[in-house]
Amino acid sequence: MSAFFNNPFGIPTDPKRLSSNTTPLFRINSTLYENLDTIFSYKSFDEQDLLDAAIKRWAARDQNHLYFQELQLRPGAGKLPLGYLSEKQQTKLPVGIITPGFGFKYFYNTLKGSNAKLAFTIAALDYVDDSIVSDYVTPLKIAQELNYPVITPINHNEVQHTTALSLFLSQFTSTIHLFDGASYAKTVLNSNEDSVTTLPNLHIPEHSSFDDILTIYNENSPIKLHNFQYFGVENPETVFVTYGSVESELFSKAIDGTQSKVGHIAIRIPLPFDTDKFVACLPSTTKNVIVISQSLDSNSSPLKETVAASLFFHGRRGISVTEYIYKPNFVWSLLAIQDVIGSFVTEFQINYSDKFDAFTIWANDNNDDSLDLGSNLVHSLAFDDDKQVTLRTRFDNINNAGTFQAQIISLPDSNSAPLVTNIDSSKVSFVANVELLRTFDIAKVTDVNGTIILVLDKDSFKDQKLDDVSTYKDFLKLPIEFLKHIASKNIKLVLVDKELIGDREQTKGRTLSFVSQSVFWKYAYNLDVQNSARRIWGSSGADIELLAAVLVETITNAFEVGIKEVPTDIYKSFSELEDPEEPALLQVLVNENAFHPNSKQVPEEREPNVFKVSDIAKKLTFKEAYGIKKELRPDLPVKNFVVKVKKNKRVTPEYYSRNIFEIEFDISGTGLKYDIGEALGIHAKNNETLVRDFLQYYGLNENAIVSVPSKEDVNAIELRTVLQTFSENLDIFGKPPKRFYESLIDFAQDNKEKAALQNLVSSSGAAELKRYQEEEFYTYADIFRVFPSCRPSLADLVNIVAPLKRREYSIASSQKVHPNEVHLLIVVVDWIDKQGRKRYGQASKYLSDLPVGAELVVSVKPSVMKLPPSTEQPVIMSGLGTGLAPFKAIVEEKLWQKQQGHTIGQVYLYLGARHKREEYLYGELWEAYKDAGIITHIGAAFSRDQPQKIYIQDRIKENLKELKVAMMDNKGSFYLCGPTWPVPDITKALQDIIEADAKEKGITVDLNQAIEDLKESSRYILEVY
Repeated sequence: MSAFFNNPFGIPTDPKRLSSNTTPLFRINSTLYENLDTIFSYKSFDEQDLLDAAIKRWAARDQNHLYFQELQLRPGAGKLPLGYLSEKQQTKLPVGIITPGFGFKYFYNTLKGSNAKLAFTIAALDYVDDSIVSDYVTPLKIAQELNYPVITPINHNEVQHTTALSLFLSQFTSTIHLFDGASYAKTVLNSNEDSVTTLPNLHIPEHSSFDDILTIYNENSPIKLHNFQYFGVENPETVFVTYGSVESELFSKAIDGTQSKVGHIAIRIPLPFDTDKFVACLPSTTKNVIVISQSLDSNSSPLKETVAASLFFHGRRGISVTEYIYKPNFVWSLLAIQDVIGSFVTEFQINYSDKFDAFTIWANDNNDDSLDLGSNLVHSLAFDDDKQVTLRTRFDNINNAGTFQAQIISLPDSNSAPLVTNIDSSKVSFVANVELLRTFDIAKVTDVNGTIILVLDKDSFKDQKLDDVSTYKDFLKLPIEFLKHIASKNIKLVLVDKELIGDREQTKGRTLSFVSQSVFWKYAYNLDVQNSARRIWGSSGADIELLAAVLVETITNAFEVGIKEVPTDIYKSFSELEDPEEPALLQVLVNENAFHPNSKQVPEEREPNVFKVSDIAKKLTFKEAYGIKKELRPDLPVKNFVVKVKKNKRVTPEYYSRNIFEIEFDISGTGLKYDIGEALGIHAKNNETLVRDFLQYYGLNENAIVSVPSKEDVNAIELRTVLQTFSENLDIFGKPPKRFYESLIDFAQDNKEKAALQNLVSSSGAAELKRYQEEEFYTYADIFRVFPSCRPSLADLVNIVAPLKRREYSIASSQKVHPNEVHLLIVVVDWIDKQGRKRYGQASKYLSDLPVGAELVVSVKPSVMKLPPSTEQPVIMSGLGTGLAPFKAIVEEKLWQKQQGHTIGQVYLYLGARHKREEYLYGELWEAYKDAGIITHIGAAFSRDQPQKIYIQDRIKENLKELKVAMMDNKGSFYLCGPTWPVPDITKALQDIIEADAKEKGITVDLNQAIEDLKESSRYILEVY
């Protein structure tokens, strides 16, 4: 059921008369409800009624109108609808089936060979790598195998008509209506469709083809729904081809009104793909066709092959066909489309002729004061006759223990309300608490000269000087990068003090909500208290039981004592702040991984327990009775694979102080897939000899069985031996944090040891704790020897010793070149502690000791590092030491591209190390690739091979002229990998390139902003540590 914060207008009460402001999905539901008499609906993940909430309500109210059956997805899905159809008396109406896209594969075996007439409504929807994604590839592939036609809306304004068309076609053959699930379910907007669409009663001659039926339908319909629709100028040279509801709508919006010779073909009917109509739709002036293709594995799509074949067989062989590949988790926005089109047509600029206001609300998902703020504002804006308004909500259940975002667009009524996929920049950003600034770069997605409204939910500015930098940096603890960012963009910062505003009894706990709305109206539309109170009152309806005068008084008092603007005179001081720590890499997008907030109910924790061997034998003998199953590392939250070591070779000389080694894994038959720039997660084990020494010292039986609640499912219990637990699960040789020492106090039997532990965790013991952690490098195991009277039980040890974490290493291979291998380049971390012991990094030492043939558990971590969309765009890489690993993968990928017949752009490689003889990592390989014409230039800087120090930034400066052409003229991408310390120097070298380009063009640029723009468009990518 849709909550108010997702949709202020709720589920429509009457399927025949929908509100002008509703979701595209509810419009689809209304068309299904009014035109079918039988619907089987299969449930989605997370929000079970996501796809059928309206139909479910309408069917419950009028049970005679529709037979409605809810079902769970499982193998063999579709059998019940087919059985129902076989028992049902002959009817012209097809049986309707609603399902999320990820579940369509469960229908295949049931439907294969069936001639039943079914009307499928499929939402492109799946959950992949902790994200909700719109996967079109999977349902399209199955539809093609079943020979089912597919209809997809290319604009939210036509969803009722495309639904009706798919239902009409289903009378003759099973047909699929496929659309973007998350966007159509969670976007509320005004639509041009104001009444329900009913099916026409048309005579279709027997044995008519699909094309014949479509033609007859269009001849009798006020809305013409052709296979393809062209947008853009009459004489384009470059035409982009898109498939997908959001993709097609945004591309047509972006290209509309532009003067560039660019066109766009949106595919409404991908199956069957009518090659004659496609070629007829393509203007005669076209020289280049760019296919925007979704792919699950970054390989070329069937759509590109179909387009190329269509042109070839119709004699249009002079047209170049290129492909831009994106994955289902790609977030589309107008800025993203500008970057995509601009990478192929450099002069292209989106025509932002539609003036609109964009606003974003950021809150924790348990923040009752702000969760419904966006809906309240949209509800009020919807009453304005001169405005169209759009709302898109998202939940991220992971970051900040749950984040909620509402994005709002308001524009003049003369324009069609746009589908909000992602707002690139907001006029006003409302931030419900300071912690959000530590995870999200909210200033980056706020307009220059825009406004950020920040609620102080913990600290108060009472008695603080607002013209003193320390108030913001030290007292309120606002991130330094945030302060610098608002200063550079001249963003107005408005503080809302929750403590000073308080809560009036008459508002029934809604004081802050009312005040927040009023603050928004002031800074978004310059409304005074009286007018903002009128809007709050009007949009609250029967929910408000407060006198208007009291509401005005409440808001007025709040503005007097609890709302302050940060004086802009202090911004110069903000810009001069220095952050002693490396700035954290913040997110700009909310990763949508849920449709509702985290549950506020915390499940009861289950404690670890120790079992006898006889108990385990009983459980293993009667597995089904005890619910026992065997899984590969169920404690880990990612998909895992078992791989074998194929090669493990040290590449630096034995006499050299740094042990750098190449390790290659055989992944044959594992199903492991990876892309350029991704990292391999190594689930390393502790040294078994050291583990046994500790267990013997501590008096633990290594063969005893311990039960541990799963981190992924508290209802599941994992059974392990003590040896397994300390080898694979617990970081017993890691560095304990302060809280570990705190937890030991209660276990200390010796009073002197108890006093020493208490001192360690006190302020007076800070220096001693630092010595323990950073000089002695004491491990958990060491501390039990330092404090021998501390003897927590085995169950307590499992609770207080931190778990082993996976260590991620950049992948040094391209799977296109090495389909059954994954390569890494690693340096063993080592040092000598104060006791003279040689210490090692746990994961790097574990890997360096692995023999060929050894098995280990790995996983794949996605990355922001991607190749440019066009193979012809230059690549500029700079890295130190093992930071060269992903560059080997990139160069191999460029080799593969060239072997496939693509023209590849220039490849510049800048690398740094201490000595060439010992650390020219992959040196022979680089030279061979240069001789083969893959690498254009190698700029090697070996800092200690000559009297003067030479670094990679020096090598880069030697080629500024060439790099200016590659980076600026040819839209190249710049990559920096390795340690963090070269970042300022490399960034300065990149600014020199930008500055040289600006001088050549006779323009002035803000170099800092230019760097930010390159980062935002993924053309300056940092993978540093």
